[in-house]
Amino acid sequence: MKHFPRLRHLLIFFVALCLFALSVRAGLVTSLTNRLTANMSDLPRYTKLPLFNPHRKTFTCVYQDQHLPPADPQAELWFQQALALDDPDVYYKNRDWTRIYQLYQQAAQRNHWKAMLNLASLILSSYPVPEHDLEVAIRWVEKAMQLGVPDAWDRMGVYHQNGVVQGGNATTAYAFFQRAADMGSPAAMTFFGDKLGGTYDDAGGDFWGNRPIAIEMLQCAMAQGYGDAAYQLGLLQMSGFSKEGKAQALKTFHEGVKLGSAECAGALSAEFDGMNLSDGTGLVDRVDDARSNRYSVLAQALEFYGDRLKLPNLDKVLPLPPAPLPKWDGNKQTLIDAAKAVTPPAKPNAASGASLQGRAQDRRVEIHVAE
Repeated sequence: MKHFPRLRHLLIFFVALCLFALSVRAGLVTSLTNRLTANMSDLPRYTKLPLFNPHRKTFTCVYQDQHLPPADPQAELWFQQALALDDPDVYYKNRDWTRIYQLYQQAAQRNHWKAMLNLASLILSSYPVPEHDLEVAIRWVEKAMQLGVPDAWDRMGVYHQNGVVQGGNATTAYAFFQRAADMGSPAAMTFFGDKLGGTYDDAGGDFWGNRPIAIEMLQCAMAQGYGDAAYQLGLLQMSGFSKEGKAQALKTFHEGVKLGSAECAGALSAEFDGMNLSDGTGLVDRVDDARSNRYSVLAQALEFYGDRLKLPNLDKVLPLPPAPLPKWDGNKQTLIDAAKAVTPPAKPNAASGASLQGRAQDRRVEIHVAE
Protein backbone atom coordinates (compact mmCIF):
# COMPACT_ATOMS: atom_id res chain seq x y z
CA MET A 1 0.00 0.00 0.00
CA LYS A 2 2.87 2.38 0.75
CA HIS A 3 3.99 2.04 -2.90
CA PHE A 4 0.66 3.27 -4.31
CA PRO A 5 1.47 7.04 -4.15
CA ARG A 6 4.68 6.44 -6.10
CA LEU A 7 2.80 4.32 -8.65
CA ARG A 8 0.18 7.03 -8.97
CA HIS A 9 2.87 9.63 -9.63
CA LEU A 10 4.40 7.43 -12.32
CA LEU A 11 0.98 6.93 -13.90
CA ILE A 12 0.32 10.67 -13.92
CA PHE A 13 3.75 11.28 -15.45
CA PHE A 14 3.12 8.64 -18.14
CA VAL A 15 -0.28 10.11 -19.05
CA ALA A 16 1.20 13.61 -19.20
CA LEU A 17 3.99 12.33 -21.43
CA CYS A 18 1.46 10.72 -23.78
CA LEU A 19 -0.62 13.87 -23.91
CA PHE A 20 2.50 15.90 -24.67
CA ALA A 21 3.45 13.52 -27.47
CA LEU A 22 -0.05 13.70 -28.91
CA SER A 23 -0.04 17.48 -28.75
CA VAL A 24 3.33 17.63 -30.50
CA ARG A 25 2.11 15.22 -33.18
CA ALA A 26 -1.10 17.20 -33.61
CA GLY A 27 0.93 20.37 -33.92
CA LEU A 28 3.14 18.79 -36.56
CA VAL A 29 0.11 17.53 -38.49
CA THR A 30 -1.58 20.93 -38.26
CA SER A 31 1.60 22.65 -39.40
CA LEU A 32 1.98 20.24 -42.31
CA THR A 33 -1.68 20.68 -43.26
CA ASN A 34 -1.31 24.44 -43.15
CA ARG A 35 1.77 24.29 -45.36
CA LEU A 36 0.04 21.99 -47.86
CA THR A 37 -3.01 24.24 -47.90
CA ALA A 38 -0.82 27.28 -48.46
CA ASN A 39 1.05 25.50 -51.24
CA MET A 40 -2.21 24.49 -52.90
CA SER A 41 -3.52 28.06 -52.76
CA ASP A 42 -0.38 29.21 -54.53
CA LEU A 43 -1.14 27.04 -57.58
CA PRO A 44 -2.36 28.97 -60.64
CA ARG A 45 -5.52 26.85 -60.68
CA TYR A 46 -6.55 28.46 -57.39
CA THR A 47 -5.65 32.05 -58.23
CA LYS A 48 -7.88 34.46 -56.30
CA LEU A 49 -9.68 36.54 -58.91
CA PRO A 50 -12.38 39.24 -58.81
CA LEU A 51 -15.85 37.82 -59.20
CA PHE A 52 -17.45 37.94 -62.62
CA ASN A 53 -19.35 41.18 -63.22
CA PRO A 54 -22.04 40.69 -65.89
CA HIS A 55 -23.02 44.36 -65.72
CA ARG A 56 -19.64 45.88 -66.44
CA LYS A 57 -19.80 49.19 -68.28
CA THR A 58 -16.49 49.12 -70.13
CA PHE A 59 -14.31 46.67 -72.01
CA THR A 60 -10.88 47.29 -73.50
CA CYS A 61 -10.08 45.22 -76.57
CA VAL A 62 -6.71 43.51 -76.12
CA TYR A 63 -5.29 41.07 -78.65
CA GLN A 64 -3.99 37.75 -77.35
CA ASP A 65 -0.78 38.17 -79.38
CA GLN A 66 0.24 40.99 -77.03
CA HIS A 67 0.64 38.49 -74.19
CA LEU A 68 2.16 35.48 -75.89
CA PRO A 69 5.73 34.27 -75.26
CA PRO A 70 8.24 34.40 -78.13
CA ALA A 71 8.32 31.45 -80.50
CA ASP A 72 11.01 28.77 -80.37
CA PRO A 73 11.72 27.56 -83.95
CA GLN A 74 12.53 23.99 -82.94
CA ALA A 75 9.42 23.79 -80.76
CA GLU A 76 7.29 25.09 -83.64
CA LEU A 77 8.78 22.45 -85.95
CA TRP A 78 7.87 19.68 -83.52
CA PHE A 79 4.40 21.15 -83.11
CA GLN A 80 3.79 21.20 -86.86
CA GLN A 81 5.06 17.62 -87.14
CA ALA A 82 2.58 16.56 -84.47
CA LEU A 83 -0.24 18.31 -86.32
CA ALA A 84 0.74 16.56 -89.55
CA LEU A 85 0.52 13.18 -87.83
CA ASP A 86 -2.74 14.11 -86.11
CA ASP A 87 -4.39 14.33 -89.53
CA PRO A 88 -8.20 14.35 -89.68
CA ASP A 89 -7.98 12.60 -93.05
CA VAL A 90 -6.39 9.60 -91.32
CA TYR A 91 -8.73 7.31 -89.38
CA TYR A 92 -8.05 7.98 -85.71
CA LYS A 93 -7.16 4.35 -84.95
CA ASN A 94 -4.45 4.50 -87.58
CA ARG A 95 -2.70 7.57 -86.16
CA ASP A 96 0.57 7.22 -84.24
CA TRP A 97 -0.70 8.61 -80.95
CA THR A 98 2.49 7.86 -79.05
CA ARG A 99 4.57 9.84 -81.52
CA ILE A 100 2.02 12.65 -81.65
CA TYR A 101 2.11 12.89 -77.87
CA GLN A 102 5.91 12.84 -77.78
CA LEU A 103 6.20 15.64 -80.34
CA TYR A 104 3.70 17.82 -78.48
CA GLN A 105 5.56 17.08 -75.25
CA GLN A 106 8.92 18.04 -76.75
CA ALA A 107 7.45 21.31 -78.02
CA ALA A 108 5.73 22.00 -74.70
CA GLN A 109 8.98 21.50 -72.82
CA ARG A 110 10.33 24.40 -74.88
CA ASN A 111 7.42 26.60 -73.80
CA HIS A 112 5.26 26.13 -76.89
CA TRP A 113 1.93 27.14 -75.41
CA LYS A 114 -0.28 25.58 -78.09
CA ALA A 115 1.51 22.27 -77.58
CA MET A 116 0.83 22.55 -73.83
CA LEU A 117 -2.89 22.99 -74.37
CA ASN A 118 -2.98 20.23 -76.97
CA LEU A 119 -1.21 17.88 -74.57
CA ALA A 120 -3.76 18.67 -71.88
CA SER A 121 -6.59 17.87 -74.31
CA LEU A 122 -5.03 14.57 -75.31
CA ILE A 123 -4.41 13.54 -71.71
CA LEU A 124 -8.08 14.09 -70.88
CA SER A 125 -9.23 12.32 -74.05
CA SER A 126 -9.89 8.65 -74.71
CA TYR A 127 -7.19 8.46 -77.38
CA PRO A 128 -4.42 5.88 -76.68
CA VAL A 129 -1.73 8.35 -75.62
CA PRO A 130 0.96 7.46 -73.04
CA GLU A 131 -0.51 9.65 -70.26
CA HIS A 132 -4.01 9.94 -68.82
CA ASP A 133 -3.24 11.60 -65.50
CA LEU A 134 -5.66 14.45 -64.82
CA GLU A 135 -3.11 16.24 -62.64
CA VAL A 136 -0.56 16.24 -65.47
CA ALA A 137 -3.09 17.87 -67.79
CA ILE A 138 -3.82 20.60 -65.25
CA ARG A 139 -0.10 21.21 -64.73
CA TRP A 140 0.49 21.81 -68.44
CA VAL A 141 -2.32 24.36 -68.51
CA GLU A 142 -0.89 26.00 -65.40
CA LYS A 143 2.51 26.27 -67.05
CA ALA A 144 0.91 28.07 -69.99
CA MET A 145 -0.90 30.34 -67.52
CA GLN A 146 2.42 31.22 -65.91
CA LEU A 147 3.70 32.19 -69.35
CA GLY A 148 0.85 34.67 -69.58
CA VAL A 149 -1.19 32.88 -72.25
CA PRO A 150 -4.79 34.22 -72.21
CA ASP A 151 -6.30 31.05 -73.72
CA ALA A 152 -4.69 29.04 -70.90
CA TRP A 153 -6.62 31.10 -68.35
CA ASP A 154 -9.73 30.41 -70.39
CA ARG A 155 -8.96 26.68 -70.41
CA MET A 156 -8.55 26.68 -66.64
CA GLY A 157 -12.01 28.24 -66.45
CA VAL A 158 -13.32 25.30 -68.46
CA TYR A 159 -11.67 22.93 -65.98
CA HIS A 160 -13.33 24.73 -63.08
CA GLN A 161 -16.68 24.68 -64.84
CA ASN A 162 -16.50 20.95 -65.56
CA GLY A 163 -15.16 19.90 -62.16
CA VAL A 164 -11.73 18.87 -63.42
CA VAL A 165 -10.21 21.15 -60.77
CA GLN A 166 -11.14 20.11 -57.26
CA GLY A 167 -13.53 22.66 -55.76
CA GLY A 168 -14.20 24.31 -59.11
CA ASN A 169 -17.67 25.62 -59.88
CA ALA A 170 -19.46 28.14 -62.08
CA THR A 171 -18.43 31.05 -59.87
CA THR A 172 -14.71 30.30 -60.05
CA ALA A 173 -14.99 29.37 -63.73
CA TYR A 174 -16.52 32.70 -64.72
CA ALA A 175 -13.81 34.54 -62.79
CA PHE A 176 -11.18 32.76 -64.91
CA PHE A 177 -13.13 33.45 -68.11
CA GLN A 178 -13.31 37.11 -67.16
CA ARG A 179 -9.56 37.30 -66.59
CA ALA A 180 -8.91 35.51 -69.91
CA ALA A 181 -11.20 37.87 -71.85
CA ASP A 182 -9.52 40.94 -70.37
CA MET A 183 -6.12 39.50 -71.28
CA GLY A 184 -7.18 39.00 -74.90
CA SER A 185 -8.49 35.44 -75.22
CA PRO A 186 -10.84 35.38 -78.23
CA ALA A 187 -12.37 32.15 -76.95
CA ALA A 188 -13.33 33.75 -73.63
CA MET A 189 -14.64 36.87 -75.38
CA THR A 190 -16.83 34.73 -77.60
CA PHE A 191 -18.20 32.85 -74.61
CA PHE A 192 -19.18 36.11 -72.92
CA GLY A 193 -20.48 37.51 -76.19
CA ASP A 194 -23.10 34.79 -76.00
CA LYS A 195 -23.75 35.06 -72.27
CA LEU A 196 -24.04 38.87 -72.16
CA GLY A 197 -26.06 39.24 -75.35
CA GLY A 198 -29.53 39.04 -73.80
CA THR A 199 -32.05 41.85 -73.64
CA TYR A 200 -32.63 41.14 -69.94
CA ASP A 201 -31.05 39.19 -67.08
CA ASP A 202 -32.11 35.56 -66.88
CA ALA A 203 -33.41 34.71 -63.42
CA GLY A 204 -31.46 31.46 -63.49
CA GLY A 205 -28.20 33.22 -64.26
CA ASP A 206 -27.74 31.62 -67.68
CA PHE A 207 -27.46 34.93 -69.55
CA TRP A 208 -27.49 38.67 -68.92
CA GLY A 209 -28.66 41.79 -70.71
CA ASN A 210 -25.42 43.61 -71.44
CA ARG A 211 -25.46 43.65 -75.25
CA PRO A 212 -23.13 46.64 -75.82
CA ILE A 213 -20.28 44.87 -74.00
CA ALA A 214 -21.16 41.57 -75.68
CA ILE A 215 -20.83 43.19 -79.11
CA GLU A 216 -17.52 44.82 -78.19
CA MET A 217 -16.10 41.49 -77.06
CA LEU A 218 -17.30 39.67 -80.17
CA GLN A 219 -15.89 42.34 -82.47
CA CYS A 220 -12.54 42.11 -80.68
CA ALA A 221 -12.48 38.31 -80.96
CA MET A 222 -13.46 38.40 -84.62
CA ALA A 223 -10.76 40.96 -85.35
CA GLN A 224 -8.28 38.37 -84.10
CA GLY A 225 -9.49 35.88 -86.70
CA TYR A 226 -11.75 33.86 -84.40
CA GLY A 227 -14.51 32.52 -86.62
CA ASP A 228 -16.94 31.41 -83.92
CA ALA A 229 -17.18 35.01 -82.72
CA ALA A 230 -18.68 35.95 -86.10
CA TYR A 231 -21.52 33.51 -85.58
CA GLN A 232 -22.45 34.95 -82.19
CA LEU A 233 -22.07 38.51 -83.47
CA GLY A 234 -24.29 37.81 -86.47
CA LEU A 235 -27.01 36.43 -84.20
CA LEU A 236 -27.02 39.64 -82.18
CA GLN A 237 -27.02 41.83 -85.27
CA MET A 238 -30.04 40.09 -86.80
CA SER A 239 -32.03 39.79 -83.58
CA GLY A 240 -34.07 42.95 -84.17
CA PHE A 241 -34.85 41.87 -87.75
CA SER A 242 -34.34 45.39 -89.07
CA LYS A 243 -33.29 45.69 -92.69
CA GLU A 244 -29.93 47.17 -91.70
CA GLY A 245 -29.34 44.60 -88.98
CA LYS A 246 -30.09 41.67 -91.29
CA ALA A 247 -27.78 43.03 -93.97
CA GLN A 248 -25.04 43.45 -91.39
CA ALA A 249 -25.55 39.92 -90.07
CA LEU A 250 -25.38 38.47 -93.60
CA LYS A 251 -21.95 40.05 -94.12
CA THR A 252 -20.76 38.98 -90.67
CA PHE A 253 -21.71 35.35 -91.25
CA HIS A 254 -19.99 35.43 -94.63
CA GLU A 255 -16.81 36.80 -93.04
CA GLY A 256 -17.11 34.09 -90.41
CA VAL A 257 -17.00 31.43 -93.12
CA LYS A 258 -13.71 32.93 -94.33
CA LEU A 259 -12.39 32.64 -90.77
CA GLY A 260 -13.33 28.96 -90.60
CA SER A 261 -16.69 28.96 -88.84
CA ALA A 262 -18.78 25.92 -89.73
CA GLU A 263 -21.71 27.46 -87.84
CA CYS A 264 -21.65 30.54 -90.06
CA ALA A 265 -21.56 28.41 -93.20
CA GLY A 266 -24.44 26.29 -91.92
CA ALA A 267 -26.48 29.36 -91.05
CA LEU A 268 -26.03 30.83 -94.53
CA SER A 269 -26.87 27.53 -96.19
CA ALA A 270 -30.17 27.52 -94.31
CA GLU A 271 -30.86 31.18 -95.09
CA PHE A 272 -30.39 30.75 -98.85
CA ASP A 273 -32.51 27.61 -98.64
CA GLY A 274 -35.45 29.80 -97.61
CA MET A 275 -35.47 29.47 -93.82
CA ASN A 276 -37.67 32.17 -92.26
CA LEU A 277 -38.35 33.62 -95.70
CA SER A 278 -42.14 33.50 -95.33
CA ASP A 279 -42.31 35.53 -92.11
CA GLY A 280 -39.81 38.18 -93.15
CA THR A 281 -37.21 37.36 -90.52
CA GLY A 282 -34.79 35.76 -92.97
CA LEU A 283 -31.57 37.43 -94.06
CA VAL A 284 -32.28 37.09 -97.79
CA ASP A 285 -35.35 37.85 -99.87
CA ARG A 286 -35.36 34.81 -102.15
CA VAL A 287 -34.35 31.17 -102.29
CA ASP A 288 -30.96 30.55 -103.89
CA ASP A 289 -30.35 26.83 -104.11
CA ALA A 290 -26.94 27.19 -105.74
CA ARG A 291 -25.58 29.35 -102.92
CA SER A 292 -27.23 27.18 -100.29
CA ASN A 293 -25.56 24.09 -101.74
CA ARG A 294 -22.11 25.68 -101.79
CA TYR A 295 -22.36 26.91 -98.21
CA SER A 296 -23.50 23.43 -97.18
CA VAL A 297 -20.42 21.85 -98.78
CA LEU A 298 -18.16 24.33 -97.00
CA ALA A 299 -19.96 23.86 -93.68
CA GLN A 300 -19.29 20.12 -93.78
CA ALA A 301 -15.63 20.67 -94.60
CA LEU A 302 -15.15 23.28 -91.87
CA GLU A 303 -16.85 21.02 -89.33
CA PHE A 304 -14.56 18.15 -90.30
CA TYR A 305 -11.27 20.06 -90.30
CA GLY A 306 -12.02 22.43 -87.44
CA ASP A 307 -9.56 25.26 -86.92
CA ARG A 308 -7.19 23.92 -89.55
CA LEU A 309 -9.24 25.19 -92.47
CA LYS A 310 -9.63 28.86 -93.41
CA LEU A 311 -11.25 30.16 -96.58
CA PRO A 312 -9.81 33.62 -97.31
CA ASN A 313 -10.67 33.42 -101.03
CA LEU A 314 -14.32 32.61 -100.44
CA ASP A 315 -15.51 35.55 -102.58
CA LYS A 316 -13.87 34.02 -105.64
CA VAL A 317 -16.18 31.01 -105.54
CA LEU A 318 -19.08 32.15 -103.38
CA PRO A 319 -19.63 35.92 -103.30
CA LEU A 320 -22.68 37.43 -101.64
CA PRO A 321 -25.46 38.63 -103.94
CA PRO A 322 -25.96 40.60 -106.08
CA ALA A 323 -22.59 39.37 -107.41
CA PRO A 324 -23.09 36.46 -109.83
CA LEU A 325 -21.86 33.01 -108.88
CA PRO A 326 -18.76 31.80 -110.75
CA LYS A 327 -19.01 28.46 -112.53
CA TRP A 328 -18.36 25.32 -110.49
CA ASP A 329 -17.90 21.78 -111.73
CA GLY A 330 -19.79 20.32 -108.76
CA ASN A 331 -16.69 18.70 -107.23
CA LYS A 332 -16.64 19.44 -103.52
CA GLN A 333 -12.86 19.45 -103.23
CA THR A 334 -12.57 21.88 -106.13
CA LEU A 335 -14.82 24.33 -104.29
CA ILE A 336 -12.88 23.97 -101.03
CA ASP A 337 -9.48 24.31 -102.67
CA ALA A 338 -10.53 27.40 -104.59
CA ALA A 339 -11.74 29.10 -101.41
CA LYS A 340 -8.49 28.39 -99.58
CA ALA A 341 -5.40 30.58 -99.83
CA VAL A 342 -3.79 30.39 -103.26
CA THR A 343 -0.45 31.76 -102.13
CA PRO A 344 2.00 29.85 -99.93
CA PRO A 345 1.13 30.51 -96.29
CA ALA A 346 3.47 32.61 -94.22
CA LYS A 347 5.96 30.86 -91.97
CA PRO A 348 4.00 29.48 -89.01
CA ASN A 349 3.98 31.83 -86.07
CA ALA A 350 3.81 29.97 -82.77
CA ALA A 351 2.80 33.19 -81.01
CA SER A 352 -0.38 33.70 -83.02
CA GLY A 353 -3.66 32.92 -81.36
CA ALA A 354 -5.68 33.80 -84.43
CA SER A 355 -4.08 30.99 -86.45
CA LEU A 356 -4.27 28.47 -83.66
CA GLN A 357 -4.53 24.94 -84.99
CA GLY A 358 -5.09 21.52 -83.54
CA ARG A 359 -6.70 20.68 -80.23
CA ALA A 360 -5.86 23.78 -78.26
CA GLN A 361 -9.07 25.49 -79.33
CA ASP A 362 -11.32 22.91 -77.63
CA ARG A 363 -14.21 24.80 -76.09
CA ARG A 364 -16.70 24.32 -73.30
CA VAL A 365 -17.75 20.74 -73.89
CA GLU A 366 -18.01 18.02 -71.32
CA ILE A 367 -14.53 16.68 -70.63
CA HIS A 368 -14.30 12.89 -70.49
CA VAL A 369 -11.33 11.63 -68.54
CA ALA A 370 -10.02 8.37 -69.93
CA GLU A 371 -10.16 5.50 -67.46
